[in-house]
Amino acid sequence: MDSPPSCELDQTKSLPTLSRRASAPNLVSMPDHTHQPADARSRIPHVGTYRRVLPVSLERMYENALDWAHLPFLHASSFAAIECLEAGSSGWRARVTSQAGVVSEIELHLDRHIRRWITRTLEGANAGAEIWTHAFPIAARRTDIVVDFFVPDVTADARAKVGAALGALYERLYDEDVAMMVERQRELDRRIDGGRLNETMVLGRRDALSFPLEIEFRGRPLIVCAATTAADAPLIVYPARCPHQLGPLSSVPVDGVVTCPWHGYRFALATGECLTGSACRLDLWACAEVDARGQVVVRAKS
Repeated sequence: MDSPPSCELDQTKSLPTLSRRASAPNLVSMPDHTHQPADARSRIPHVGTYRRVLPVSLERMYENALDWAHLPFLHASSFAAIECLEAGSSGWRARVTSQAGVVSEIELHLDRHIRRWITRTLEGANAGAEIWTHAFPIAARRTDIVVDFFVPDVTADARAKVGAALGALYERLYDEDVAMMVERQRELDRRIDGGRLNETMVLGRRDALSFPLEIEFRGRPLIVCAATTAADAPLIVYPARCPHQLGPLSSVPVDGVVTCPWHGYRFALATGECLTGSACRLDLWACAEVDARGQVVVRAKS
C-alpha cells in the first residue's frame, strides 16, 4: 500500500476524526487516527505525520508492505497498473501508473530490526519524495503506525495542505488494506481441516437454491455454482479463498473463470489452473451432484 500516487498530492479532504480507545492498565491511551504538523528541521521538507492504530499484527503489516501486486486491484481508485522491476524479502522496486496516467518509479525498503519501511519516489512526478513508516506492536493483533511524509520543493506555506492531502490519502488506503489484512488473518485462523473423509453435506433441492452459493464443508469455505445458466448444468465446487493469500473468490465466475479481487489472479474452474502465470492453483477437492430426490449433495472427491 505504501506508494504515493503523485496525482493525489493536492487533495484537501478533511482530516480524520480522532477516536480514542478505552484505557488499559500500563497502556497509554492514544487516538486511532491523528495527523501532526510538519517538522521544519528536515532537509527534505517534512509535510506532516499520519498516525493510526490498526487491528492487525506486525506480521500482517510486513506482509502488506511487501505486497506490491495488490496496489492496482485493492487500490484501483489510485493505481491503474504496476510493473515490478525487482523484489525480495526486504523490499521491491516498481514502475507505477496512477489513474491519471502519471508514471513513477518507486522503491520500498523494509528494515525489520527497527520495524520501519521507507518508500521513495525515484523517477517521475515528485521524484525525491519519501514516506517513512514505523510500526509499533502494542498487542498481539494491534499495531501503532507512525507515517512521516517528506516531499521536495514544497514551500513552507504549502506544507500543511500537502500534508493534509497525504494524510487523507493514507486514511483511505489503510481503510482498504485493513479490510484485506483482517480477512486474511481470519482465514488463517480457521484453516483447520476436520471431519471424516466420507462426510457429505446436503444443501437442499436444486430448484430452490441460488448460485453461486458459499458454504462451509469440512471446516473449509467453498463456492458451489452452475457451470452454465442452463437449468440442468453441471455443478462446480471450488475453494472460496484464493490459494495465493486467501483473498475472497466470491465473485460470479465468467466463462468458467473466477478472479481474485486482491491481486487479480484468475483461475480456470475446470482444472484449477492459474491463468495469470502464478504457480499456485485451486485445489478442486470437493464436488456436488444431484441425487435421486433432487437434492444437491456435496462430498469430497475420491
